Amino acid sequence: MKRVINIGIIFCVVSAIFACAPEDSNHITMHYCCDFEGAYWNALVDSDPNGSNLTNGSIATSWHDEKSGIAGEVTIPYEGYWGGLALSDHCSKDLQNHGSPTDQLYAHVDSAYSGKNFLICNCFWGGVELRLGEEPAFIESIMVAHTTYSYAATTQGNHIEPEPIDKNSSIWIEASGYIDGSDEVQATAKFYLYKNGEPAFEGWEKWYMTSMCKVNRVVFDIKQSGKFYPSYFAMDDIKLVRHKAIR
Repeated sequence: MKRVINIGIIFCVVSAIFACAPEDSNHITMHYCCDFEGAYWNALVDSDPNGSNLTNGSIATSWHDEKSGIAGEVTIPYEGYWGGLALSDHCSKDLQNHGSPTDQLYAHVDSAYSGKNFLICNCFWGGVELRLGEEPAFIESIMVAHTTYSYAATTQGNHIEPEPIDKNSSIWIEASGYIDGSDEVQATAKFYLYKNGEPAFEGWEKWYMTSMCKVNRVVFDIKQSGKFYPSYFAMDDIKLVRHKAIR
């Protein structure tokens, strides 16, 4: 976890970084990077790449970063199946040995973007929610990767959908920002995982969330045009910006 504090006058001009209005000289701008490293996060990583220790309750399913205020959880909808945001350190590009439904916590990369830990996001149950704390904040950017399971299913087919994605189909993440106490969407952002039948990137890719205004929570969901494929992606190094009043 790194935090840099910049104090200065912010003039009333349109920001090229954020879509919402800038703050004035009565505020400080605080930057955070939640990279999921350290003893607290290590204890939340399931040694079983299928997440079995999450579903049986031997690993805590909720987590919270004290410095940035970012929080999330793993949900167990029924019969031991999980969704939500799970900590992982499992990485593999071996689609044959680590691309099955029992390898849900593998990211299709050589390593985490920074350190060794990251999030696996399972959106099958209607999206995953990232909470940003009581005071609204900006998400500046997030590092994104494919999971090994979803990559194998999408590019090779699997037991549910035997054919790989075709050139007329795309898969993307759709982020919707909310203010606590309201169901009205404040802002949205889109990031392609697969475009026109091909992976949109390999390894870790930065998602600049410049269209996302200050919100308390963001719901990430997988949208697909065409056939259904596993709704997973990996996330690391969430960069958050807060404007706090000077008292």
